[in-house]
Amino acid sequence: MRYRIFFVVLIIFFLFYLYLSYLNPEKVKFYLGGGRVFEATLATHVMVGFLIGLLLSTVTGFIFDARRLLQKWKVHRENKIRQEVSSLLEKAKHHDSKGERDKAIEIVNRAIRKVPTFEEPYILLANIHASSKNFEQAIEALNLAEMNVGKKEGILEERAALNIKKKDYERAERDLKEILRINELNFNALLMLRKIYVLEGRWQDALSLQKKIIKHVKTEEEEINLLGIRFEKIRSLLEKEGSQVQEKVVKELKEILSENKRFVPAYILLASIYEKMGKLNEAGRVYGRGYSKTGHVIFLKKMEDLYIGRGEPGVILKIYRRILEVSPKDKLISFLYALLCLRLEMIGEAMDTLNQLQYEGLNIPGLYRAMAEAYIHRGELKKAVENFLKACPSSELLIPFICTNCQQPKKDWVPFCDSCYSWNTVNVKKEEFTFEESEEFKKLYEEEGGENI
Repeated sequence: MRYRIFFVVLIIFFLFYLYLSYLNPEKVKFYLGGGRVFEATLATHVMVGFLIGLLLSTVTGFIFDARRLLQKWKVHRENKIRQEVSSLLEKAKHHDSKGERDKAIEIVNRAIRKVPTFEEPYILLANIHASSKNFEQAIEALNLAEMNVGKKEGILEERAALNIKKKDYERAERDLKEILRINELNFNALLMLRKIYVLEGRWQDALSLQKKIIKHVKTEEEEINLLGIRFEKIRSLLEKEGSQVQEKVVKELKEILSENKRFVPAYILLASIYEKMGKLNEAGRVYGRGYSKTGHVIFLKKMEDLYIGRGEPGVILKIYRRILEVSPKDKLISFLYALLCLRLEMIGEAMDTLNQLQYEGLNIPGLYRAMAEAYIHRGELKKAVENFLKACPSSELLIPFICTNCQQPKKDWVPFCDSCYSWNTVNVKKEEFTFEESEEFKKLYEEEGGENI
């Protein structure tokens, strides 16, 4: 279309040239330099200038059109090759899913030979080897990818993940730092690097990195991770320095709790420090405040140990009974109260509570374990055996703790889940369990004395 327009314009200009020649028949000299002169009519000078300009624009347009066609052809060819490679990779995945790994590897290698500059085949090859625990071969595939494709984020990220699985943290860290040099906001690289620091207990490095993460990802989960790393840093300091840093650790724990009143690990560590310092009333208040703010049963278990150890079992009995007055339908608290009664050899009350829970439909292995122990105290061994059999194979799990983030069961409460690398997520597996801060319980533990946190 453009060339047609040029042709029409050329005809119009030619007619215009004839018109100008008719009006301006006299000749005009045009000096070219070096004594050379071009003599022609004014209309001829104009026509020559126009033709030169037209020729230059046509040549320039042709060059641009040729380049565009060449680029279009290259893109089309690359897309066609990419489609062929993608088809090969899909076939390889199909064979891998059927367990035909050798066939899958052969197809992927064919794709690499076809186009050695695509990173996808190398990553798939590495994944196939890694699925068979052949980490060295997987890393070799990624090394070849780096050689042929360059330091791409995807390649470095895959290799870092494999080295983390191999526990070769030094090489993984090197790749992750290279990724962050290329792209400082690569979130996956930041998370993997944080994981390395956590696994190695490098809490200051983890803290610095987490502060960088939280500048860009301000979520509740990342806020908890920041508190968790701060918590681990001061806990590590306490383990190394002991009583010399107790006051410093107490201050930091109180700062953490002022920022998040539901961060259970800080309460537990703070109370344990008070116990070591002989401040048992303060420890009791911390446990009580922790329970009033979070409803976490670990505080009740800690208070059991504290008050029974002090020779004051009546205090913890009073606390349980007050909670049951406030929440009489809470089966979990009733079950914990029954366990406490068993611990204090109050067999009759324990059996009454356990029978009531069984009647109400509570069905957890720990209930049968507790009933078996109660029957042993009564000398009814046959019934004890029956309940032990019902409790198996989870007879040791009296309280069903679980990580609410990754759903991994835990034998006991821990501040940190090593399955999903999260803090403050281990709680009792009880779907219907909800908790609101109890003013009644708050008054109860404040009556016991001690200082506020």
